[in-house]
Amino acid sequence: MRFPKLFERLSTQAPLPPEEWEKAEAVAKEQALAKRELFLRPGDAADRFAVVLQGVFRAVRVSARGGESIKAFRAEGELIGAYAEMLQGLPSMTSIEALEPSRVLVFQTRDFQALEQGHVCWERLARRVAELHFILKERREQEFLDLSAEERLVKFWEEHPHLHGRVPQRDVAAYLGITEVALSRIMSRRRKRPD
Repeated sequence: MRFPKLFERLSTQAPLPPEEWEKAEAVAKEQALAKRELFLRPGDAADRFAVVLQGVFRAVRVSARGGESIKAFRAEGELIGAYAEMLQGLPSMTSIEALEPSRVLVFQTRDFQALEQGHVCWERLARRVAELHFILKERREQEFLDLSAEERLVKFWEEHPHLHGRVPQRDVAAYLGITEVALSRIMSRRRKRPD
């Protein structure tokens, strides 16, 4: 077993027999990415996904006017890929960029589908990942509806302390749906407040 910690982490989502994990490791490829290197570009086939072994990534959509929206940040143990496009058989509309030197374990969608056909544990894991993905999307939408930018910032750092010092301030602002100037003002106000 090449990645026992990853096996343990994924097994908490859905029970995976060790022999099934070894089959997955056999079809997966480890890939190193330099800082700012793209795992996926808009227009690429959405035919692969990866588990982050080391590093941090940002998932970005660029509008027709050139504005960047950060969909998500992903770090160790989390999945990266253009999931919605993969399900629809569409090319990626998302860029997935390494924010620091990173390593990922890459799976081709067709290989994962073959694993799913061979053992029910993979269907259970895929369902659990989809459920967690839905919950995260729902939570993020609710935060935009219910919380101020400052409240979203506080919640972001509470939920993602492992990203401190690893994600540029401009990306945090884009994720929160505010400008970098607005983020700077919020942070300045918070520093001036007595605890």
